[in-house]
Amino acid sequence: MKKIKLIIIIGLLSITIPQMNVNTFTVQAATVKKVSGVKKSKIKDGSYFYSKKKYYDGCYRKISWKKIKGVKGYQIYRYDYYAKKWNKILTTKNTSFKITDMCEGEKVKLKVRAYKKKKGKKIYGKFSKSLTYTEKSELYYTKNDKLIKKGCYASGVNGYHKYCDQQAFMLQNDYRKKANVVKLEWSDVLYEICKVRAKEIVDEFSHTKLDSTAKNVLKNKYGYEEWMLWGNVGTKGYGVCIISGENIFSGSSSPKHAMKSWKNSQGHYHNMVHPDYRYGAIASYKGCWAAVFSMVDVDEIVLNNNTESLEPALQILDRE
Repeated sequence: MKKIKLIIIIGLLSITIPQMNVNTFTVQAATVKKVSGVKKSKIKDGSYFYSKKKYYDGCYRKISWKKIKGVKGYQIYRYDYYAKKWNKILTTKNTSFKITDMCEGEKVKLKVRAYKKKKGKKIYGKFSKSLTYTEKSELYYTKNDKLIKKGCYASGVNGYHKYCDQQAFMLQNDYRKKANVVKLEWSDVLYEICKVRAKEIVDEFSHTKLDSTAKNVLKNKYGYEEWMLWGNVGTKGYGVCIISGENIFSGSSSPKHAMKSWKNSQGHYHNMVHPDYRYGAIASYKGCWAAVFSMVDVDEIVLNNNTESLEPALQILDRE
């Protein structure tokens, strides 16, 4: 009987062992939990005196989330509404960061993920739910503030706010859509001109410097000196300026307020929905806004010397 039992046991083992899955014994890579509890604080006053009698001024919000044990750090991403993509803006070992240099009315959409390191490689967890809000106040810090340099994300750079500016540009295109007019294409070259113009009108609210400023930016930044562009349609010759129009506004850092002001002004609204304009940009600086408009693809002409891009503008002039 004992021999029979032993044979039965050996037989059962011989059946069981080959059926075992080798993956059962594989050590799985460490998983990273999903970040949760992402929230924003009330506005915090960041004013203080430095030991060398230097005064720092400003305010910020604090974005925080729940801690995950055993992770190396966290990555914060912000959604770019104009480009329709997520951009990484900060990596931190903390469970919070300060967010500042934002316009009133600027839209913010953030998400966070944690990561570990294993054998030199990063293992990421899933992204948190998005934190979406519209900034109700203007947030700023003076330049070189220590709080900006570490553990802080500044939306604006040197007083300019491209995220906010492009959100204003989108509002402008909404007006064009409602007017059944083709949307404007963003121009990086025109944006550089707008930035200088927005800063200029802080001290001189006037259109008088538009041409000279635009020419200086084109020459000094891009080495481009043409202003009037010429071309032919059949036997007819036409000339078109690099810039066809400008809108300016002062009084609020809010893109919505600036665009609404232009919409309610006949001359400004005329520029906003002019059917001949195809390219443009908008910039803000200390509550002052400048928008420029063009019939031509300035980036192609200035950056790539592509004069063929002048053809659509020539066709428009020929029809008129």
